Amino acid sequence: MDPATLRGLRRTLAAIEPGELPPDALPRLVTELAAVVAASQAALVRAADALERATRVPAPDGAGRRAGPAGTGAGAAGQPAPGRVADGAAPSGRFAPRPPLAGSAMGWLIRAARLTDTAAVVLLVAARALGSLPTLAAAFRAGEVGLDHVLALTVPLTTPGRLAAFAGPVEADLTALARRASPAETRSALVEWLERADPAGAAGNAESARLARSLSVRSVPGGAALHPCGRVMVTATLPVDAARTLLTALGLAAYRTAAGPPDDPAGPAGGAGWEPTPGQRRADALLALARHYLATAPLVTTTARSG
Repeated sequence: MDPATLRGLRRTLAAIEPGELPPDALPRLVTELAAVVAASQAALVRAADALERATRVPAPDGAGRRAGPAGTGAGAAGQPAPGRVADGAAPSGRFAPRPPLAGSAMGWLIRAARLTDTAAVVLLVAARALGSLPTLAAAFRAGEVGLDHVLALTVPLTTPGRLAAFAGPVEADLTALARRASPAETRSALVEWLERADPAGAAGNAESARLARSLSVRSVPGGAALHPCGRVMVTATLPVDAARTLLTALGLAAYRTAAGPPDDPAGPAGGAGWEPTPGQRRADALLALARHYLATAPLVTTTARSG
């Protein structure tokens, strides 16, 4: 495609002024823009795959090496096809041939597309896997499933064995589910399948997630008008099940928490119609849970000792 066409599309999107449209036209605008975003994401993943191909070292037959679990060609998933060089091996001859494009796909995605390292990695993981998953790839290209659905189904396929087992009937079934379900529901279905198809690997994943758990508290310097005394940033990494438990508890506690802490400058003093944001509700709920524990812990300890 001519880059000028894409630049024209960007100008067209930038010229949209939703405030000038009648209210009944806004739902249709949101729907169409969401479809444009989905189509752009699908094209971006295909471009990332082509970019990775262009930055590979060519094999003697000119086909190039395929990295990652989603190997393509006549060989099995993760295995080099006939005439291709396996990962870690060097092409024959005195000098290794150069790739068509200098640099790495990761580097191009980070620099040219201004993606984070994590975003670049997941795009390449999805691109590699889709090369072996034609049903999912076709649904993604047609806009029947979104990028979040694709990532939910491809990122956990971390080994050639998982990818090979998923391709085919399982792929068709979970792609059909993704067409009508949310990304979270799709990922849950994949996790359930992995627990049956690869119980040892699923247990290893759960243990790795458990070992990676952490919680850190970092000071944020004061000085802002609304936060003269400074703040702290609490960051946690939890296994999915533990995070679900935490969010459920915070959701229940939020219903029993006041509209805002009395000492919050952005609280009721900000106006009669002030309403806390979802993030503020979760923060208030977390503090309420902590205060509840501090209030009840001595009672629990005394009861345990007396028993």
